[in-house]
Amino acid sequence: MSDTVGTNETIKSLLSAPGLRAFLKARIGSDAESRESAFAALKVLIIRCLGAALAYGSQVLLARVLGQTDYGIFALVWVWILVLGHLSPLGFAQAVCRFAPHYEARDEDALLRGFLHTGAFFVAGASIGLALVGAAILWFAAPIIEAVYILPFAIALMVFPLFALQDYVENIARAFNWTIIAITPPFVIRHGLIGLGVLTAFLLGLPVSASLAIGVVLLATLVSLLVQTAFVWLRLRKVVTPGPRRQRIREWFTTAIPLVFVDGTLILFSNADILILSLFVEPATIAVYFAASRILQLVAFVQYAATAATAQRFTALNARGDASTLSKLARTTTQLTLLASAAAAAAIYLAAPFLLDLFGEGFGGAMPVLAILMVGLIAQAFAGPGEDLMNMLGEERACAITCVGALVLNILLNFALIPGFGIIGAAIATAVSVGTRSLILTYLVKRKLGLDIAFWFPAKRVAQGGVA
Repeated sequence: MSDTVGTNETIKSLLSAPGLRAFLKARIGSDAESRESAFAALKVLIIRCLGAALAYGSQVLLARVLGQTDYGIFALVWVWILVLGHLSPLGFAQAVCRFAPHYEARDEDALLRGFLHTGAFFVAGASIGLALVGAAILWFAAPIIEAVYILPFAIALMVFPLFALQDYVENIARAFNWTIIAITPPFVIRHGLIGLGVLTAFLLGLPVSASLAIGVVLLATLVSLLVQTAFVWLRLRKVVTPGPRRQRIREWFTTAIPLVFVDGTLILFSNADILILSLFVEPATIAVYFAASRILQLVAFVQYAATAATAQRFTALNARGDASTLSKLARTTTQLTLLASAAAAAAIYLAAPFLLDLFGEGFGGAMPVLAILMVGLIAQAFAGPGEDLMNMLGEERACAITCVGALVLNILLNFALIPGFGIIGAAIATAVSVGTRSLILTYLVKRKLGLDIAFWFPAKRVAQGGVA
């Protein structure tokens, strides 16, 4: 595609200065795999920065237009959409980056066709089925739910299956290293349309409420999904030729189910605090905490960039038995992720007072929350791609156990600290549990895979051959 070529040329020109090129070579290595992953991560980071600007702008617009209370209602419903949208595929969306690169590297085309076909139908069926269950719960529980939440949640039940399908399509693009196609629709087009839709409604004089905002999210998600599916479908037709399909249903489900616990833990780490806060505080307080968490996402994008660029490469390298390059790539990714995360956190924290003021009056109280959450995010960076390494190289069960245990810790700490300390307690609970999870994953990567990814470990020479 022309946009991919243009982005590659732009990045190469930015890195053409001799001094900068020498510096990067010393940091990321001179081998082709490290260079390719670094360029891919930079492409992802550039697009995610654009997406972050659009997402932040749309959140500021929503907070200003809706007011603090309605914005808090929107925030809670949005969190439920994210959680259910990512969990409803039951790990099949995450398993794409495990199986698709593996089958492609081994030229197992029949299995590749079978997996992609089965996955699409399963994700659609599972997410729609869960939406129907949610509709039944909402119908029967309506008398005990606050009236202001009924309509927003009803619309959300139509949104999250679209999120689930887009998650699956995004991971297909990631699996084939189509990074621009993978991240532009969900993070640029979707957020851009949300902001544009809300602004248009406001300028037309429509009563902008949490329900209307969720309706805009529904339309924006549908458009971005259709655009992304079209591009992925056109690319797949050139890569995956027509032919017979082979099925390994039991193997796929055995791998996918632990992945949903891992991915679910990550999603709940980012959102369980808000879900539990909603049981103890008013929507206006949720809005303050949510504003801090949205600013934090500007730092989290750095870690996502490395993940999106390298997860599928770990699988391909392992399938080829190139353990030396795999070890080097894993350690390099950790170093770059930690350094970039620390730099981004420092810059964002300095700008945080201004960024919070944009939301309107009453959001300045989020500064202590933001500081605590940033500590947890930097602690997470110390584990680098530990989660991806465990999931992609056959240790997804150990990773799942670790993540579920850390999630239980997160929930217990939230329930223990929120009643006494409010949003500060929620931030402490999240930071402590995220840091604990990162330390355990780093240890497991060293023990089970023989890879020393932690910043303070000496690099370990790995004999040629597959890790798993």
